[in-house]
Amino acid sequence: MTVPNPIRLSLCALALLAGAAAPGLAGAQTTLRTMITADLRTVMPGANTDDNHGTVLQQVYEGLVASRADGTVEPMLAAKIDTSADGLNYTFTLRDGVKFHNGAPLTAKEVVWTWNYFLDPAKGPWQCRANFDGSRALKVESVRAADDRHVVFKLAQPYGAFLGMMARGDCDGTGIAHPDSVVNGVWTTPIGTGPFKWAEWKRGEYVELARNPDYRSRSEPSDGLAGAKAARVDRLRFTIVPDPAAARAAVLAGNLDVWPSIDTKFAKEMEATGKVRLSGAEIASVNSLVIQTADPLLADKRIRQALNLAVDNQAMVDAVLDGYGRPATSAIPLTSRYYGAAEKKGLAYNIPLARKLLAEAGYKGQSIKLTTNSRFQSMQDIAVLYQALAREAGINIEVEVVEWAVQLDRYFKGSYQMMVWNFAPQLDALFVIDRFTGDKSRQADRVWGNPQASQLLARIGNTASAAERQPLFDQLHQLFVDDAPMIAWSTPRSLSALSPKVKGFQAWAGRKPRYWNVELSK
Repeated sequence: MTVPNPIRLSLCALALLAGAAAPGLAGAQTTLRTMITADLRTVMPGANTDDNHGTVLQQVYEGLVASRADGTVEPMLAAKIDTSADGLNYTFTLRDGVKFHNGAPLTAKEVVWTWNYFLDPAKGPWQCRANFDGSRALKVESVRAADDRHVVFKLAQPYGAFLGMMARGDCDGTGIAHPDSVVNGVWTTPIGTGPFKWAEWKRGEYVELARNPDYRSRSEPSDGLAGAKAARVDRLRFTIVPDPAAARAAVLAGNLDVWPSIDTKFAKEMEATGKVRLSGAEIASVNSLVIQTADPLLADKRIRQALNLAVDNQAMVDAVLDGYGRPATSAIPLTSRYYGAAEKKGLAYNIPLARKLLAEAGYKGQSIKLTTNSRFQSMQDIAVLYQALAREAGINIEVEVVEWAVQLDRYFKGSYQMMVWNFAPQLDALFVIDRFTGDKSRQADRVWGNPQASQLLARIGNTASAAERQPLFDQLHQLFVDDAPMIAWSTPRSLSALSPKVKGFQAWAGRKPRYWNVELSK
């Protein structure tokens, strides 16, 4: 297999961007030129949780429900949702007049087909299946069509956060697809109901979407991934630009309209040119170094606590994020409405206490391997800086740099001692913590295996009231601090660089850019 050369890819990307900027026969059409950092691996919703996949597909697919920016949920393809008194049956009434991109009407049949595909292990891996198959707190027993406009989901037991689980951004909102999306068992052309439809995929170069002229928008105000959407440009082109320096050059040259999630080291310099403006927002996530609690050395929570106490969070934010972030010591993001007074109390930088705990644990300077990757420079920088900080506490950190694919494989197998890991945004703090908590014997990628944590998460999931949830989150945070299964060192800030012609684009807590309601001025 030939491994792509990043420099060659970057040069190709620059050439493509320059070509896209040139006027052509279709000059009357508006094309918004943006980018992703790597090609898509599939077009199945929820099959990959990375931003490249989700960014493209959230313009194409829509689910029965969608998340507002604050993590609450409202209907999307559903007109209304009725829940049985026992909490086991959810009946979704579908909206009238919604069409798929191939012109077919949305009916209960396509909803049932999509969900049966998601839940069937014989169809191959689906990253979000464990959220719904009973591996954890929630099990969908069946999905059936009552008639053309009504779909009934039956749960094995009540789960109050069921709709929130459906709306999760890392599952692409469990978007509903037309069966023609799959040909001979392979997802080939994504056919959804969203404001943009599939136009062209030139593998290794770009993905292009076209405005959906038959899109039927909701009437509520746009909010997060919910509410009104409108395609205000004719085309969306996602050019693959793996190198931040190439992206910087393209946006400053006017060959790229939007660079989402920029490398923050370029932010101040780019803004000073006056050629771009920045749009920023704190992300509903945490930057972390995860710890393998099953490791013989790291099974002692005193050592894990010492690893946390060795972190100068503000120094990390200043050095690695260029100040674009805020220090934090909780797994509950600073953006969450559940981040309160209790969550501000964590394992703060304290070298003397770290040394004391290490002595009590009998730590003798054994090497602890911290895994990072060669693809993302910021993740290498985090590892090297932490290595230096930990040395002050007498902790011997060995930095291991591997290929990104190798790191992914090791994370999902739980094969590491420590690892630099940044979790995908979740608008509801429940799902931020749910993503890394659970039984390690059933899911090797779980970081926090404490059964008490899983029990608290289940209680939060079955509690609808924010006021009743808050003390449960407070308990969960205190347990997190005591267990120290990871180092949560900051809530990051997402920055996007925009051409002055771009109107209506807003960075937001969900990070993955929304290109509906965005237009280009002349």
